[in-house]
Formats: sequence, structure tokens, C-alpha cells
Amino acid sequence: MGRRRRPRLLLGVFLIAVGAIIILSMILPAGFWWFILGLGLIALGIWFLRC
Repeated sequence: MGRRRRPRLLLGVFLIAVGAIIILSMILPAGFWWFILGLGLIALGIWFLRC
């Protein structure tokens, strides 16, 4: 039998990701975050074009 997804799975993944971002924001410089934002926007644009 397949495992059923727990309803709190997405919440847990979201909280882990937010915690990692908060910890990284204390360590990494501000220029890095602008670079990541640019990459994310480009990837999102490509994804929208393909859908």
C-alpha cells in the first residue's frame, strides 16, 4: 500500500525552508540575495513560458 501524505507535510517543509533562509541571511552578504532573486525570477519566467 502507498503511504498517504500527511496534511502537515507542506507546512513542515515550508517551516524548514524559512528557517534555513533566516540562518543563511545572517551569514551571507546582501549581494548574494539579489543574485538569487534574479535567478529565481529568470527560472520562474522560463517556467511560465513552457506551461
